[in-house]
Amino acid sequence: MRKTLLTFLCFLVTIVVAAQQPVLNFDATKYKTSGERLKALGDLCDSSARVEAYRNMFTTARYALLITPANDYYNLSRFNFYIGAYNQGIDGDTAIAYLEKSVDYGRRANNPKRIVNGLERLLYMYSEMDGYARQRDKAAQEALRIVDTTRNNRFKHSMYNALTKYYETLGRREQQMNVMLADLEIFKQDLPLQKLNGADSTDLGVAYINISALYLELKQPKKALEYLSPSKKFLDGYKHAILHYYKNTADAYLQLFRPDIASVYRDSLTDFSMQEFGPPPTDKKNERNDWDIRMFSDLSFADYYLTNKKVDSALFYMNIARSLAETSLLDTLNLTAFNYKMGQTLVAAKDYTAALPYLKSAEKIGLDQGPEQYGNVLREIAKCYSGTGQWQQSALYYERYLPIRDSLYTVDIQKSMADAEAKFQNKEKQQQIEAQQKDLGFAKKQRLWLTAGLLLTAVIAVMLVVFYRNKKKTADVLDGKNKELSELNNELEEANQTKAKLFGIIGHDLRAPVKQMYQFLKLQKLNVHNEQEKAGRAAKMEKATESLLETMEDLLLWSKTQMSRLNPNVKEIALLPVLHPVEQLLQLPVEEKSIQLQNNIAPGTTVMADDNFLQTIYRNLLQNAVKASPPGATIVVGMAAQHGHAILSIQNSGRSFAQADFEQQTLAGRTTQTLNGLGLQLVAELSGKMNAAVRFTALAEGTLAEVIFAAKN
Repeated sequence: MRKTLLTFLCFLVTIVVAAQQPVLNFDATKYKTSGERLKALGDLCDSSARVEAYRNMFTTARYALLITPANDYYNLSRFNFYIGAYNQGIDGDTAIAYLEKSVDYGRRANNPKRIVNGLERLLYMYSEMDGYARQRDKAAQEALRIVDTTRNNRFKHSMYNALTKYYETLGRREQQMNVMLADLEIFKQDLPLQKLNGADSTDLGVAYINISALYLELKQPKKALEYLSPSKKFLDGYKHAILHYYKNTADAYLQLFRPDIASVYRDSLTDFSMQEFGPPPTDKKNERNDWDIRMFSDLSFADYYLTNKKVDSALFYMNIARSLAETSLLDTLNLTAFNYKMGQTLVAAKDYTAALPYLKSAEKIGLDQGPEQYGNVLREIAKCYSGTGQWQQSALYYERYLPIRDSLYTVDIQKSMADAEAKFQNKEKQQQIEAQQKDLGFAKKQRLWLTAGLLLTAVIAVMLVVFYRNKKKTADVLDGKNKELSELNNELEEANQTKAKLFGIIGHDLRAPVKQMYQFLKLQKLNVHNEQEKAGRAAKMEKATESLLETMEDLLLWSKTQMSRLNPNVKEIALLPVLHPVEQLLQLPVEEKSIQLQNNIAPGTTVMADDNFLQTIYRNLLQNAVKASPPGATIVVGMAAQHGHAILSIQNSGRSFAQADFEQQTLAGRTTQTLNGLGLQLVAELSGKMNAAVRFTALAEGTLAEVIFAAKN
């Protein structure tokens, strides 16, 4: 199965030459000196590489080599590097030849950047190609020396990238992990020192995913999840890295025997693929492979259920994977991985006839898929022939499989010995580090004693200054006390003003409801009504008493707003159940003035508000509308919407009242002949606390009051 490591996404480009780039168009006459021309050509190569115009990069570099002086080692190194990079995906031997020249010229130029850039690619190519074992090991030693001696973290990062591939090729997983962890630490050290941009963030996220993938290969899923957890926030929209995040997380939970959680991440992988790439293709005409990572997640699930002897479940996921494999453009290795897993699953299901074509297809690329995978293919083919009774063919494939198995055992032993040797070397190096730390500790103590002496001298000098500063300090303390006293006086003055305002409100807002009760009692005393009318008047007296209670609650609300202790509970509420009780409370003054109250709000209308706040606001606004309206007038209550905001409107005839009047009333805290100014102040404060606004519009003959609520989203 294809490995999910992304280690070299940061520097290894895939060379695509199907679309030919334009021929080099370079005007050398624009530059006065050879150095200026070569610098311009180098910049052109860099810009071509950034836009993946690799053919143009190659053509430019080849032309530049023709005009580069024989003693200009820097530019000879630079342009040989471009040609070598171009040939990486075309001709490995040619790429190595040019990269070796680049490193050699970089050494002659004594330029660390040119050496590191060339050595990084060169070590990667040595690890990829057969026949370069000696050169590969020598380049790795040089890379390790650079890591130990340089202070340039970018150089270290480049060398760690190449060493990761080197140790992966040798199968030295522990050393590979150490290198990747060291590289991760460089990322974590550098990022706090610079602005976190998209490229740096993505590199860090990919580093986390690479380490998790290696832990999955080592069957350590808990460690894999430990590094997957922080990775996603750094990926910054890097689609393929996010796909690997979902797949690796699902694989980790499969290794932890939690297919339920793994399915959640597989679903996330599916949703993200659907969102970014659209539905899977239905045929190969689109030449897309956007869904290949999801396909490999299906292979992981199939492998999990095969391991746990649940063949039916494994076949279920393999059939899903087949629908993707048959309609996606997969490279040879990925298609081979699918064919092997499909054949293995069918063998487990004892459907040997169906399994054999898949396994024979997987056999075609031979050892290119890796000796372990190739050996597994041969073993499964042998099982197929055995299952169909073709014993001779089965024996033939077992004979081909056994030497590969034995060689793998030998390699495993060598890996174990290499890991043991690496642990010993690490232990020895750790002892050297501890010895150096002891020496550093002694030197540190000496520095501490010297520093202590200097500090003692400084303390004596400071003490001489302290006596002089004491008087100034005493004066500052006295000044601070005076400021505190002034603040206390201001707070006392504010408290007195609030108390005076409270008494003013009590004298104003309680007068109206008490007056109504007085009128009711006076009519009751005259005894001019029959029993039915008395009962009606008693009910109205009850309403007036309730109105008095509501007014007292208004006062309590206002006093809380003055003390900043009133917190609203804003939520979506039905409007009519809040408004109707207020209209019932004001029924008496409405009837006395023969006013028609017309409520046009549809049932089920909702707004974002605090129901208690809204009821208080509506009561004050409707009460003011009743006061301002002449006898026999009509008050219209309605609902509208504007720019996503619900608007409650109350329109009355009579004397007009504008927004400027409202602002003046709320600031001054005074009353007019027809409107309750202190009530309006309470309206303004309560509406502000629940993120609503109150607006007054003066009409030709009347006033339109509106409460604009917060948007529901």
